[in-house]
Amino acid sequence: MIAELDATFLAEVSGLIAERMGLHFPEERWPDLARDLKTASQELGFEYPDACVSWLRTRELTAQHIETLASHLTVGETYFFRDPESFEVLQREILPPLIARRIDTGRTLRLWSAGCCTGEEAYSLAISCARSLPDLPTWNVSVLATDINPKSLAKAEAGVYSPWSFRGTPDPFRGGFFSPAPGKNLRIGAVVKNLVHFRYLNLAEDLYPSLHNHTNAMDVIFCRNVLMYFTPDHQRRVVAALYRCLVDGGYLLVNPAEASHSLFPMFTMENIGGVILFRKTPRVTGVESRPGNVPTNPALPVPAFSTAPAPAAPRLIPHLMPPPSPIDPVPPVLLAPPITPLSGEDFLRVAGVYANQGRLEEALALCRDAIAVNSTNPAAYFLCAMICQELGRLEEAVATLGKVLYLDQDFILAHHALGSLYKRLRKPRESKRHLAIALELLLARGRDEIVPESDGVTCGRLVESVQAMAGP
Repeated sequence: MIAELDATFLAEVSGLIAERMGLHFPEERWPDLARDLKTASQELGFEYPDACVSWLRTRELTAQHIETLASHLTVGETYFFRDPESFEVLQREILPPLIARRIDTGRTLRLWSAGCCTGEEAYSLAISCARSLPDLPTWNVSVLATDINPKSLAKAEAGVYSPWSFRGTPDPFRGGFFSPAPGKNLRIGAVVKNLVHFRYLNLAEDLYPSLHNHTNAMDVIFCRNVLMYFTPDHQRRVVAALYRCLVDGGYLLVNPAEASHSLFPMFTMENIGGVILFRKTPRVTGVESRPGNVPTNPALPVPAFSTAPAPAAPRLIPHLMPPPSPIDPVPPVLLAPPITPLSGEDFLRVAGVYANQGRLEEALALCRDAIAVNSTNPAAYFLCAMICQELGRLEEAVATLGKVLYLDQDFILAHHALGSLYKRLRKPRESKRHLAIALELLLARGRDEIVPESDGVTCGRLVESVQAMAGP
């Protein structure tokens, strides 16, 4: 019974939840924790919560346990255009100047609903973009929607909502972007649905920004009603990671109750129409906040590469000649300076930096340079495919991943990526086949082993991602 959960038990389970999930249950919220544990324990197969707590104390939590607990310990309630002022600011103040800058430089917009629950917020972001772009088909608009709860993601993917999800939503939104569904429900229209891509992601554990989970180079991130659940340490880590996920000039929107300035020292805080925004200020004064002008990481020496199409031969950079000695007024005979060819790894290293900054066309050109240096390196083709996917060139991405598997049929991330791509392309048989191969390859490795070319993702963590993507 709930009354039997004493302070010692609740302290231990709150610590366990904080460690594995980053969720914060201070002592004043222990009554909530005890109540939520009652419903969670029943789903986990226990009649009473105290037995569930005892079991949790002695068992390592799996992804399924975490997902079950998260579904009960967090509020999964949302609706379309919740907090309409934030969406008004998005459409009136953020999107128009962003669109004006991008109209001649790639026509790409990237938004992220972090903690998307059942998808209403993500679709609201997509609708906002569609309303702002009368020439939408000529743009590459991508709304990433992530959550820790696969059940919520499954509902979001279905895109069918009851009238309760539309409370407070103006009628024009319903008629223009939805169609009738059985039981007085509404179904999201294909034009908007195709802009949104749902993924399982644990903000407390997963690595981001990363090309592999598409969390890089974001223009706008909505992370509302999420930070309030985290411990202070996890809040700082998540905010710092979200900062790195944004392009310079990008915006982060959180719940007003989460908008403590001390938590966002790296951002510039702006108040627009009563809505608090956190802006990633460009590092170089006067530089526009578009991918082509994002400055490079100052800690990484980046050569001045050209972004022309892949050359027939790899480019070379001459060594700098030392200046004449001040004690010798006669300069020495200048011989042809030695030249050092850049390796494929050099090109890929910088391509990854550019991709994380949103400089996708430049990153793609560097991948092609890497392929020109070494045409049998599957990692070069893989990075090329990931960038093609972010540019909206899905068929090209699929073809390039085929080249990866031609060179290395056991390239785990290529199978994982094809599973995701085929799912987007509405080819479920091909998607399930590649996800099954990825899962088989992962299970043959140790859970703590790092997946090759994954930026540090463990095999166990990717297994959880594949299983969530594959569904029941």
